[in-house]
Amino acid sequence: MTDAQTLTLETRIRDQYGALPASERKVGDLIMDFPGQIASYSATELAALAGASKAAVTRLCHRLGYDGFEAMRRAARDGQQAGSPLFLLSQDHGDQDFASLADRHRQQDAQLLSQALDGLDEETFAASVAAICRAERVFVIGWRNGSYLAGYLRWQLIQVRDNVHLLPQAGETLGETLADLGPDDMVIMFGFRRRVATLPKTMAQVAEKGAVILYFTDRDAALDGAAGLADWTVRCPIRCADAFDRYAGVMSLLHFHAMGVMGKMGAKGRARLAAIEQSHEALHEFA
Repeated sequence: MTDAQTLTLETRIRDQYGALPASERKVGDLIMDFPGQIASYSATELAALAGASKAAVTRLCHRLGYDGFEAMRRAARDGQQAGSPLFLLSQDHGDQDFASLADRHRQQDAQLLSQALDGLDEETFAASVAAICRAERVFVIGWRNGSYLAGYLRWQLIQVRDNVHLLPQAGETLGETLADLGPDDMVIMFGFRRRVATLPKTMAQVAEKGAVILYFTDRDAALDGAAGLADWTVRCPIRCADAFDRYAGVMSLLHFHAMGVMGKMGAKGRARLAAIEQSHEALHEFA
C-alpha cells in the first residue's frame, strides 16, 4: 500500500478531486495546471489567482493531508528540485512572440555554455582524459537524457581509440557486461536529474570491480551516494527557466573532453582517424 506521505501534490489532488467543493476545485485546477508555481505564491495570492477565498486554500491543504499552506508549498518546491517538468511549467512566457522566445532561448544556452567551462576543474579534466586514453576498455552508460549524451560521447571517442562500448546494448542487461570488469577498465556514467534508482547500484558494482569511474551529473546531485563512488565527478549546469532541463552546456563539456582525448592520443589517434577515413572511402559511405 502506498504511504500517503510519499504521494506527490498532483496525485493527492487527483485522488480527492471528485469530492472537492467548487471553491476548492478552483484552487485544485490552478495547481494541477502549474503545480510548481505555488512555491512562489502566498495563500492569499493563490486564492486570488484561482478566484477563490483564502479559506478555500486552507481547507484544500488540510483535505490533501498537509498541515497547512507552507507544507503544500514545500511539496511544490520538492517537485521543482527533483526536476519534474510538470512542476517547472510556468505561465510567464507562453504568450511571447517568436523573436522574444528565440532571444530568451539563446541567452539561456549561452549562460549554460559559460557556466559549464567556468565550473570545470582543470585537474579533474586532465586526470579523466588521461584515464580515457590509457584504459584497456571504456564503457559509457546513460539513462533517460543521459542515454543520448552517452551515445554522443562514445561516437566521439571511437574516432581516436578502440574498445569504447555503449551500455546497455539492445536485448542485453548491464550485469552481463559488468561481470568481467577489472582495474584496467574505465566506466563513464551519466546521471542527470531525474536519476534512475539503479544508478547508485550500478556505480557501486563498477567500483567494487576496481574500474575507474568518470561521472557526469548536474549541480544539484548530492555529493554523497553515486557521486561519492566516482573517481572524478563533472557537475554540469542544466537548470534554466524552462520546464525541460537544457543540455547545451553538457554537450559542450563532452566535446571539450573528446578533443582533450584526441590531443592526448597523439599519433595513435591520428592513425586511427586515417584508417577510418580509408574505410569510409572503400565502402563509399558518404555522397
